[in-house]
Amino acid sequence: MPFGQADVRRAGDDVTIVATGAMVGRALAAADALAASGVSAEVIDPRTLVPLDMATILASVAKTGRLVLVDQATRHASASAVIAAEVADQGFSYLRAPIKQVTALDATVPYSKPMEDYILPDEPKILAAALSVTGAGAGRGEGAE
Repeated sequence: MPFGQADVRRAGDDVTIVATGAMVGRALAAADALAASGVSAEVIDPRTLVPLDMATILASVAKTGRLVLVDQATRHASASAVIAAEVADQGFSYLRAPIKQVTALDATVPYSKPMEDYILPDEPKILAAALSVTGAGAGRGEGAE
């Protein structure tokens, strides 16, 4: 595995989904569901956070104009917050919709599997975020509000 080089796990044109760690598989599953809805999602696995391959992420956002970040950490203590800040700083002009973060709820991860499933990102949450930024619920190709 090349150190500091992101992996584009799935090519797409409508929305960029950047997922870390265990969330990559869930993002790929959501991308499959999006494809069934006519939305083409590009899924990127950064693989390493330091160094972070912002060039790959920014190139994808420049292409799609939309970004969904998926991280199993909480929103305010996550790599997704750092990536969102970097994209806002370096690639704001590329964005056609707000950046969406799909993260764990601000709570301690419980021992109970159903409660753990409740607080962590999952395919329906990722799907909802991607549909909101693509405006696919209001018709494919429309901007998100």
